[in-house]
Amino acid sequence: MKKFYLFLLVFFFVAAPFLAEATEALMNVSAEAEVRVKPDRAALTFGLYEKTATLREGAQKLNALSRQVTDYLRNRGIEERFIQTDSLHIQPIYITQTVYAKNGAKTQQETVKYELGQTFTVTLEDPAQYEDVLYALLELGINRVENVSFYSTQLRQTRDEARQLAVQYAREKAALLAEAADIRLGKIVNITENTAAQWPSARLTASNISQNMTQELPADGQMPGPATGMISVKAAVTLTYKIK
Repeated sequence: MKKFYLFLLVFFFVAAPFLAEATEALMNVSAEAEVRVKPDRAALTFGLYEKTATLREGAQKLNALSRQVTDYLRNRGIEERFIQTDSLHIQPIYITQTVYAKNGAKTQQETVKYELGQTFTVTLEDPAQYEDVLYALLELGINRVENVSFYSTQLRQTRDEARQLAVQYAREKAALLAEAADIRLGKIVNITENTAAQWPSARLTASNISQNMTQELPADGQMPGPATGMISVKAAVTLTYKIK
């Protein structure tokens, strides 16, 4: 029986630190930061589409227009690596017509036409050129604008800046809450990033070819006027503090 009590006593002293740690008071604080960066690239995705009853003639017309487009882009000084041919498609379109003879008899006649399409993406190193390029392409004969997007090549640096700001805001928030609750904060024992996966870019669809309007909150907390063409990069973190 003494051995049994001795075992319980030893177990208590061994388990006590773990029990204390499990019941240790902690505080979680979350914060989010947003950094807006000016885009340094613009990507235009557009298409040439032609309907024709003769496949060969339609293909020749489409190829001639494609050469005019690529020649124009090269003459503007756009490098070959920034001009991409995305896809080529041929879609048959079947048309059924009812034909009436003089004796009143009717027959069904089926004809076939073709829709030919060629899609391009061009990347501009100067986003300010996108309107000039787009209008020139429309004048050349492109008849579908798929997408216009703006992005930044400095995404890694911008995201790191947003992470640093999120941590800073979380620490400031923790200090404010601790002071208000009259508690003392210990060291940070854990940090978790809560940022959702995203593709930070400003996108304009074919139905909305206009600069998107965004807003940025400055350090003084006052709401500013609108800013155009900025890309939003966000980061969110959660800090876990010990409470003394």
